Amino acid sequence: MVRIHTISLGRIKSKLFTIIIIILAILFSYWLIVFSGSYTKKNPELETPIISQHFEEYPLDSELYKKVLEETIPYVDGYSNDGHTVGDFIGDIFAFITDIDWNNPATLLEEIIPFVRHMNTYSVQYTQNVIEVDGMFNDYARDKEVIQQNDEDYYQIEVEDDEVFQDPFASAQIKYSQAQLRDIDFLQRNLYNFEGDLKLTYADIPAVELLNRDVSLKKQSNKPQILIFHTHSQEQFADSDQNQLDDGVIGLGEVLAKILHEEYGIGVLHNKGQYDVVQEKLMRDGSYERMEPAIRKILQQNPSIEVIIDLHRDGIEKGKLVTTINGKPTAKLMFVNGICKVMKNGKLTDLTSLPNPYLKDNLAFSLQMQLKANELYPGLMRKIYIKPYRYSLHMLPKSLLVEVGANTNTVEEARNAMAPLAEILCEVLKVK
Repeated sequence: MVRIHTISLGRIKSKLFTIIIIILAILFSYWLIVFSGSYTKKNPELETPIISQHFEEYPLDSELYKKVLEETIPYVDGYSNDGHTVGDFIGDIFAFITDIDWNNPATLLEEIIPFVRHMNTYSVQYTQNVIEVDGMFNDYARDKEVIQQNDEDYYQIEVEDDEVFQDPFASAQIKYSQAQLRDIDFLQRNLYNFEGDLKLTYADIPAVELLNRDVSLKKQSNKPQILIFHTHSQEQFADSDQNQLDDGVIGLGEVLAKILHEEYGIGVLHNKGQYDVVQEKLMRDGSYERMEPAIRKILQQNPSIEVIIDLHRDGIEKGKLVTTINGKPTAKLMFVNGICKVMKNGKLTDLTSLPNPYLKDNLAFSLQMQLKANELYPGLMRKIYIKPYRYSLHMLPKSLLVEVGANTNTVEEARNAMAPLAEILCEVLKVK
């Protein structure tokens, strides 16, 4: 997606006006001192000393004036005791008024071009908020309160009865023949749901080929091999504490990472960057663009990572996506794949602007996960949802986008789904 960033002329004019006022005030003060000195020399008979005479007869004692300020304005005392100079104080006042730090030229650009601020702030911030799961899984520090959702991405599901919600994506434990797996209509009825008017063929989802692809993982000691992150970090559940990110999908990532490490011995990184928050406000639009540079940097710094999991929760208008696993109420799971194609004039058209070199690998990974889940936990999975575009699935061959329950599920139900998800994942990866 190409995003156009506009410049606020009003904001620029306001800042420039403030700067001009400050400069004029300084020039006026300088002129007043010079003029008064000149006037005094021309009128020596004046009995009352004016400004320059006062300066000449009573030299400024900087320590005296500093003491006066410290006594009258307590902030100055603490400020000076921290090692700041008068120049620092003036600079801070200037920065407070204009948002420009004269020790950092980049701030001038940030004021003129707001997009620069986003680049400077978010590209670094997201990659720093990463936890490596090693032994004890530590809690992370939260700098900002969770932002309330102001919109939802609703998947297209049909409800036959307004009073009773029946999940049309629910799958059961079924064995499939090769003939069935080569039939696109059969695949759509039993394993896949295509968004909107997408018309796919077997060439787009060659199930038999996908099931024969090797998606195994050779476990390495003391190296991260799985990365968990959240493009939509602010997604929460029906009974979530709105002030606790742990009660949303970020908390699910924490639980999943802990299980994978402690029970299966896999090194995991959990990235908790808030890509859907801009200047402390929820902004879903552009979250995938903001996510990618940070995730790519993590992958570059950790080449041992082979699996990435973008953990979400779905949004539905009514009903509840829940089943029972091992006697516990458990939120249903759904894998999402971007096919990088759209319908244009009734024809399926490639999105050349959004390439995914790992498209078939992504499809193989989700399909093998789906069938293993149906084998181990019948009723846990909804059908794989196929959407246009590519989302977060183009950076590694083994990439998953997982929807855990929906906004109507409880936190407990969502967390209960993490143990089955971890088991299914490790079975497909053939982790010993």
